[in-house]
Amino acid sequence: MSTFTVATVNVNGIRAAAKERSEDNRGILPWLEKTSADVVLMQEVRADEKQTQLALAPALDAGWHLAQAPAAAKGRAGVGILSRSELKDVTVGFGHGDKGIEIPEAREFDQSGRYIEATVASGIEGLGDITVASLYLPSGSANTTKQDEKYRFMDAFAPFMHDRAEQGIETIIGGDWNICHRRADLKNWKTNRTKSGYLPDERAFLDHLLGVWPDAQTQVGDAEDAGRNGNPGGSAGEFYGAVDYVPGQRAAERLAAGAAENPQWFDVQRRLDPDSMDVFSWWTYRGQAFDINAGWRIDLQVATTGLQQRARKAWVDKALAYELRWSDHSPVIVEYSS
Repeated sequence: MSTFTVATVNVNGIRAAAKERSEDNRGILPWLEKTSADVVLMQEVRADEKQTQLALAPALDAGWHLAQAPAAAKGRAGVGILSRSELKDVTVGFGHGDKGIEIPEAREFDQSGRYIEATVASGIEGLGDITVASLYLPSGSANTTKQDEKYRFMDAFAPFMHDRAEQGIETIIGGDWNICHRRADLKNWKTNRTKSGYLPDERAFLDHLLGVWPDAQTQVGDAEDAGRNGNPGGSAGEFYGAVDYVPGQRAAERLAAGAAENPQWFDVQRRLDPDSMDVFSWWTYRGQAFDINAGWRIDLQVATTGLQQRARKAWVDKALAYELRWSDHSPVIVEYSS
């Protein structure tokens, strides 16, 4: 049985990730030597192509192929793809109209290091070439213009994903989605209801793409979400935390459509493990978050139907100890097979 394994990880700066911190923590390079992944989708690379090639030189010399989309703003964002086999049809940005509809609102993000995709041979019988994409969705920050940027990105990205699924192009979008979909996706959800990453409109955005499974109905605005005094983050459609953002037609269409009843995209890890409550991928460096597992599950592999049906197992490659981390995120890995 042939397998195809994909990892996604926010590297929190590839140059920092590649450094040796100690004899026991030699960074991402030894991890690349040992990982079973055929493709590694990287976010927050925060380096230009020359700097990335230098940081990853041993891995590239060993046969890894690299495609990258740096941000125009130096030292910020940036996404990349590492693959053991050749990457073809590399595209930076989304919604250009070459493989589907053109989305004018997406042009804002072409040079921001937020999205890159490529075609790669899966090696899985009956599947053939697939598209793999690395996404770094804006992190946002409530009550700042960063939250405006996040809402604008959501407006542009939702129609792109709908169109991509309709085109029948089997795709994995792995990345730092910067949104916790459900209460089980973060340790302290009650105290984060007004924080970017768990705002009602962000969660409703994932409802719209992924549906509400394994729940019978959305958690956004349900009795537990609201609590005794109501959700301090408001409700979907209020766009809590925005400064100058004004929802337009794209947002109105998404709100009117609501949660997907028959989704064409799937949160692969959640589909394989619907009941987990403590499987996270990011922990702040502050305090003892990592040690007490007070984390957030914001790093996802979201796949189309054909790939979801071939997903066999998923796991977070969490460091054994705080001092062994080379990023504040851990790789999320999925094995697909025939």
